[in-house]
Amino acid sequence: MTKLSIKQLKEKLSFADVVSRKDDVITVRRGFFYTHGMTSDDIVKKVKKAFPNAKILDQGEKWVAFRGGASVSNQSHWWVKFELNRVKK
Repeated sequence: MTKLSIKQLKEKLSFADVVSRKDDVITVRRGFFYTHGMTSDDIVKKVKKAFPNAKILDQGEKWVAFRGGASVSNQSHWWVKFELNRVKK
């Protein structure tokens, strides 16, 4: 299986505000001001819906005081780190 590009990942993970990859670990982040009852588990479910074979490595949420104009990673957000299983030929 060829590695998906960041553009392809963003298309499949359209719910995420930020999609990044370092080596084989993909990180998705979704910012929030109010949680409305959501948790990082909800983000994991969305990742698993997009990629049923995803291996979830870690997940969590970060709470910080609001700072207008800050990046998603510097604001309150949920994050999920995962790997996609590779199929060897």
